[in-house]
Amino acid sequence: MKNLTGVLVFSAVLFLAPGCTRKSGEAPGPTDASAATDEAARTGASKGALRAEDAGPGTTARAAQEACVDSWLQKQGLDAYGNPEGSMYAGGTPLFNERTGEQIDRLDFIFKNKPEVRQACSGDAAAE
Repeated sequence: MKNLTGVLVFSAVLFLAPGCTRKSGEAPGPTDASAATDEAARTGASKGALRAEDAGPGTTARAAQEACVDSWLQKQGLDAYGNPEGSMYAGGTPLFNERTGEQIDRLDFIFKNKPEVRQACSGDAAAE
């Protein structure tokens, strides 16, 4: 009887283990590509974007403006998009509209929703 229980448990594990790797209804495909783009989508950067020190003075001004905006948001207790900490977004970011496929720059999104941030950080870089 002890062997029968062990065989049943082992059989159940073998039967269920392969089914745990994919949710039903999902099409087979590459691994979750959204994980690789989450950081880029969150910051508004693209995969091939240059670092601030590589791109020249215009980009260093943008980096300074982003740093100012991030600092202001943190002082206000807001997340990286200007919303209350802990906000959840469909698709992981409010910068990408899944219905239309449009993506907006993070700073443009913040300035549209929080114009006071542009005023607070206008000394760091020219307003766009």
